[in-house]
Amino acid sequence: MRYLVLELEGGEFIHLVGTPDGDDASPLPRLAAFRAFTKDHADRRSSPLARSAATVLGDYLMLGAPQKGD
Repeated sequence: MRYLVLELEGGEFIHLVGTPDGDDASPLPRLAAFRAFTKDHADRRSSPLARSAATVLGDYLMLGAPQKGD
């Protein structure tokens, strides 16, 4: 699993979770640290929680280690 959190200028956060190809079940909710982080998150949100799948269109050394020849 790979995980990235971005904070936008307005104080909103974007959480990106990547799992191996074909693994639709994210292990993130099972981690104690993530459960603690999301406890009472509804009180801190400025908008409803939205989840959606995404397709990687480009990646430069963000989602994995450099490969030989990079």
